[in-house]
Amino acid sequence: MIMKLTVTEITKKIKFLLESNFNSPVCVVGEISNLSVSPSGHIYFTLKDESAQIKVVFFKRYRMANTYKLNQGDKVEVIGDLSVYESDGLYQIIARKVVYDSAGDFYKRFEETKRILEKEGLFDKDKKKDIPLIVKNVAVLTSPTGAAIKDFIQTLKLNRVGLNIDIWPVQVQGAQAIKDIISKMQVLDRYVGIYDVVILMRGGGSLEDLIIFNDETLAREFFKLKIPTISAIGHERDFSICDFVADLRVSTPTAAAETLSKPYLELRNRIRDNINKIIRMSQIKLDKNYQLLDKFLSLVSYKNPKNIIKNKKEIVDKYLSDITSGIGLKIKNKYLILNEKLYIVEKKNPINIVNELKSKVRHIDSLLSSSINNKIEKCKFSLDILNQKLKLLNPENILERGYSIVYKNKIPVGSLNDVNLEDYLEIQFKDGYTSVFVTGKKVKKD
Repeated sequence: MIMKLTVTEITKKIKFLLESNFNSPVCVVGEISNLSVSPSGHIYFTLKDESAQIKVVFFKRYRMANTYKLNQGDKVEVIGDLSVYESDGLYQIIARKVVYDSAGDFYKRFEETKRILEKEGLFDKDKKKDIPLIVKNVAVLTSPTGAAIKDFIQTLKLNRVGLNIDIWPVQVQGAQAIKDIISKMQVLDRYVGIYDVVILMRGGGSLEDLIIFNDETLAREFFKLKIPTISAIGHERDFSICDFVADLRVSTPTAAAETLSKPYLELRNRIRDNINKIIRMSQIKLDKNYQLLDKFLSLVSYKNPKNIIKNKKEIVDKYLSDITSGIGLKIKNKYLILNEKLYIVEKKNPINIVNELKSKVRHIDSLLSSSINNKIEKCKFSLDILNQKLKLLNPENILERGYSIVYKNKIPVGSLNDVNLEDYLEIQFKDGYTSVFVTGKKVKKD
């Protein structure tokens, strides 16, 4: 019958079997990888060789007594106890002592490859191609399902930068990935003039995860690409041979997106600043033109023929009022004199005197009527003359007789001296307007 166990129970049994069989300290040789220090001072790393790896915990109390300072890639001897960390179900070494053995094989190969390629000039700055300031079409060599490409695209979206991104799917881990990436690079060389830049991309990982990017053949193929190249491999602290041969190395895939976005963001900010400047200058210009327009409108209103006629009409009306008032006053005075005479007549009452006075009154009345009529006729004549003058001054009547009015900038032109060559004039006829361009002037001789 099969024994039924919980995860905890099976883990405890494995822990007991492991620790009971290794009941004394062990000494294990390997290379340090994924080295990290916790805030509390404990050191965690992976001890590995070409075929396997094991987790190591170096607690602070043991580390403080150790003279050797651990470094990534060093080959070391780890002396400690084998244990099972039950929460993760992993077996590990609780290190008591770590002794330096030599430089690790991975780092030896890394430094050797780096030395060869650097000597051949593959890292030289003068051989690096310029990355275009404005990039539009991008080829990305990466895993299409990895977090790296997602971070890259998400950063471009956040920056609102629309690039044409073509993902060239490749493996980014394992020995087979090298051939896959090289074959895609060889195909990409046919796309010169189509892609502005090629990005070799992978997210962070351990030394083993990134080891393919230290391959000499891959690095040479990456260097040979005719299209400008960017390496975005691992985290900021990670360096690979491909980083050194690339035309531009960025720390992360997100940094690659930020690098490509920067010119667009700067251009967008510059356009926004220029638009604001144009709006501000246009507003200032508009305000000045409004003030100038108000000035011209005031000038036109002052010299408008209609206003001139209106003022003349007011003067004529005043003359008529004065004339009418003067005639009425004279009539009133005559009536007063008449009443006074009648009073005297009535008071003295001689019939002859009365008749004589009546005769004088009739004569006076006849003279007065004649005088009044003459005065009224004179006033009517003066009024007719003023009306004729008003008609002559009225531009509308002038236009009806075949004449026209010339305007410059909405102001009537009164003299040839007010007109310059290449001025634009407006001519008013009785039935409309026309515009003319001054090409010549002729002064009237005396």
